[in-house]
Amino acid sequence: MAELIVDDKDLVLRLTLSEKIWSFHGNIRVRLSSILSVAADPRPWHGLRGWRMAGISLAGTVLGTRRHGDGHDFCILHAGRPAVRVNVTSGRFSRFVISVPEGGDPEAEAARIAAAAGIAPSEPAS
Repeated sequence: MAELIVDDKDLVLRLTLSEKIWSFHGNIRVRLSSILSVAADPRPWHGLRGWRMAGISLAGTVLGTRRHGDGHDFCILHAGRPAVRVNVTSGRFSRFVISVPEGGDPEAEAARIAAAAGIAPSEPAS
């Protein structure tokens, strides 16, 4: 399962081998200072933007890049799991939407990342 890791001044999205293969992407690193907002997303499927550009989207799984009018998002979503949504101001992607592991707490994860970035977590997406 993908992990969001705080590494010094960066947020690293570490993907499993299968996620790398199916999303056609490697690990992603963004500066904590470029994070605009972080929120828990209990229903991430409702907030997906654009269309699949690279990766897969089948049977309750979305892995990879989505393109929309304002740029690109990167998603690792697994059926029935809440996610964390991270909006950034610079880099190739403007948003990351990443499922939390089974039994994980998306609000605690969002709060951890927001604290590392020096911002307040946003309200959970509706």
